[in-house]
Amino acid sequence: MTAFVVLHYRAIDYTRKCVDNIKALEGEKHIIIVDNASPDGTGALLREEYKGDREVSVLLNKENSGFARGNNYGVRYGKCKFSPDFTVVLNNDVEITQRDFISKIHDIYNSHPFDLLGPDIVSVFSGIHQSPKTLKGISLESVRKKMAYVKRSQNPILMLLSSGEKNSPALWRRAQRRRRAKQNIDSAVAREGVVLHGSCVIFSRRYIEEHPEPFYCKTFMYYEMEILEWLCRREGGLIRYDPAISVLHHQYMASKMEFSSILKQSQFVCKCLMDSLRAAEELMLMVEAGKMPETRESKIPALAEA
Repeated sequence: MTAFVVLHYRAIDYTRKCVDNIKALEGEKHIIIVDNASPDGTGALLREEYKGDREVSVLLNKENSGFARGNNYGVRYGKCKFSPDFTVVLNNDVEITQRDFISKIHDIYNSHPFDLLGPDIVSVFSGIHQSPKTLKGISLESVRKKMAYVKRSQNPILMLLSSGEKNSPALWRRAQRRRRAKQNIDSAVAREGVVLHGSCVIFSRRYIEEHPEPFYCKTFMYYEMEILEWLCRREGGLIRYDPAISVLHHQYMASKMEFSSILKQSQFVCKCLMDSLRAAEELMLMVEAGKMPETRESKIPALAEA
């Protein structure tokens, strides 16, 4: 059986479409929707809509705990309730186009046993292939370099220029394509030891058995996959990217509901990214000092409260 964890926040139509898309897939599955305390009450609406649906569970988080902790809640619930062979964590704006998606995951695992697996993720907005994000994992040096870059980006003038670019879909699409081309990543080639894109990631049973809350709990949003790759690499885990499976990513659609302007959205992104980078730096320094940091969540609501 395969568990699908879908994090929900306000954008109810995207969550409904995502659920319908997953339900149409071949194979045994269970969908776990985690409402991250949506202020518009859509979590309760979803719980009522799917009441009695044996393929869907709706969990109501008591607070908006962000990407890592929200998904950890759903992954742990799935492990305890269903003990799935695989756990697919995906954004509610992801569309799976292969009806045999689940059997393809099994085929890949049988040939190349993995801890984490990433599909080819195609952005509907820009047409770029978003995974792998990078071919090389992070280091303390690269984290600090990224922190300096984000700090410079928070300059009000640079923020306004960036927002102007994002306000024009044509310019923003061109900028994304240009940046991706500079990475020189061939997404048609399967690879191991890479940083996957977080909009859709698959965990094997063997990984979730050891890490029922896989995402580093001290981030709210952004940089989760970089930290996860570092943790997995440190433990000798295997991360695989395989274009034999693919999804479409309808990015930016849901985020437009949350922010009144592109500038406010950019400010939010920079703040969350800087917080995540500081968390990554702290984690690496603790490990370097020989300390054992708490890398997993310990304050997720009890399953009895779900």
